[in-house]
Amino acid sequence: MTVRTVPSGTGPFRAIGLAAERRSPENPDGAEIRAALTPAGVAALVRHGCAVAVERGAGTALGLPDAAYAAAGAALQDHDELYRDKDLVIKLKGPAHRDLARMDPGSTLLCMVHARSVPERVAVAEEHGVNLLAMEEIRECPERLPDALLRARLAMRTVLGRAPGPPGDLALAFTGASAGLAPELFGALQYAARCRPAALRVVGSPALARGAFAVPCAELVALARALPAARVDAYRASLPVRRFGRRRIHCLHETGRAGARFGVGLALRRCHGPAAAAGLSTVVLGYGNVAFGALDECLRQGVAAVEVLTRRTALRPAVRRHLATADLVVNGIELAPRLRGRHYVITDDDLGTVLRPGTVVVDLVGGCPGNRTPVQPVVSSTSPLRPCVVRAGVHLASVWGWPLLGFARESAERYSAQIVRLLLEDEHLADGLATAPPGVRRALVAGPAARRPGPPRPGPSPDVALSATLDG
Repeated sequence: MTVRTVPSGTGPFRAIGLAAERRSPENPDGAEIRAALTPAGVAALVRHGCAVAVERGAGTALGLPDAAYAAAGAALQDHDELYRDKDLVIKLKGPAHRDLARMDPGSTLLCMVHARSVPERVAVAEEHGVNLLAMEEIRECPERLPDALLRARLAMRTVLGRAPGPPGDLALAFTGASAGLAPELFGALQYAARCRPAALRVVGSPALARGAFAVPCAELVALARALPAARVDAYRASLPVRRFGRRRIHCLHETGRAGARFGVGLALRRCHGPAAAAGLSTVVLGYGNVAFGALDECLRQGVAAVEVLTRRTALRPAVRRHLATADLVVNGIELAPRLRGRHYVITDDDLGTVLRPGTVVVDLVGGCPGNRTPVQPVVSSTSPLRPCVVRAGVHLASVWGWPLLGFARESAERYSAQIVRLLLEDEHLADGLATAPPGVRRALVAGPAARRPGPPRPGPSPDVALSATLDG
């Protein structure tokens, strides 16, 4: 393939287009309906001095009419116009290749690229000289640890200091979480999981701790909020500074909640399952952001107890013991690229032998034949319109757009706010790729700007990241 010599497109982004979601390799049946920017997001860009064009109908299915975008200062354009004469086109899912080919050489497309799953998209962008910026690869640089996260870790460390033995020898139970998980508990749960306890569960009632060392959720939250700021600052100063931190654009919590809500409902509808959510034997694999969202929703739905599998308990054969008694299994483990297709937490052999017919397996990570999930029976992600398949009596769901099942509007608003902050505030991406920080440059997967000299790109993540992802 011959790559044309084209402008690098590293100047400021002044002409910005918001593309509607249409059929594409990642949206084959048109189930994706979200707009990457809400009218409020468009208004912020217009106030900054950007000329914003919105494809007609981009937000209609989400309850965001064209008139709202026009009132925000956007020009409305047809599909054929939208991809032309723009410095930057913004879209959630990758577009059809013919639409990518419409873009001007040197212009930039910001979307969920998923280069490992759809490598042809990268080839088309290279051929047409389009800079391809992968939303899912943009990271904080350097890592910025929120006070709430550090407070939660410190509170958990204090509580574990009262435990009758090393944390790794204990069974731990987070208690009193029947109404869901407060955000402050995320750091506490991660801290506890990284201590590699013998078992870790989250329960609604202290009576369900079943002999484990009880960690009262309400006490943890109160303790975290009461910590002096000086102690939090000292703890932050003691930690190594990582160059790259959390994903900047994501809706991982909504992904976890949507998957768990679907899984609980399906498990209750199957013919021989418990009559109420409280009776579901539920297992969550992983303890990162997406798994935390799943935990939160399971408890909101009335599940009485959730087993959380950590690095210690998610290894075979230990995981088999949990799978054998589960009604609902939610996977939040995301493998490093070098392990995908080579390592599985749930295997094909588990169907019909370990997993009982009627068990529901919800995979929150997803993949395709060339970029496999840790759930071997899941070869490709399913559509929101047809979320579930059945193999050997086991219900398998691995939807590529989980938030579309109940959290479409919330996730679109979250994406929009994050994209606006990326463009105008923290990274100032609206100033162009030439001045983009390393956390953005690492996400350039194609185009002339990707070939310009810049900071070295990081290598692949080591080993296994539990949930998508441990670091956010």
